[in-house]
Amino acid sequence: MPNSTSAAASGGASSRYIVRAAADSAVLGAFIDSIAADPAIRLVDTIGPSAGPPHTAVVETDPDTAEQLRRSHLNQLTIEPDQPLSLFD
Repeated sequence: MPNSTSAAASGGASSRYIVRAAADSAVLGAFIDSIAADPAIRLVDTIGPSAGPPHTAVVETDPDTAEQLRRSHLNQLTIEPDQPLSLFD
């Protein structure tokens, strides 16, 4: 569910994005730490083993901010729109 605070801070409609490390999981941890102070990006959830660092993060932000993040973390993180899962597609 979109967060109206995030949408207002970023100046547009927010969407959810999946963020994964391309190779080094420490990069994802640094990314999660870096977005904590950014009001335009909200950490929704992290996914990973209970006894280790997360391998995936779900964030909510506007499309322009997501594109800026994708470009600034090129070859380090994979950032893509969150899509509903379907058993038959």
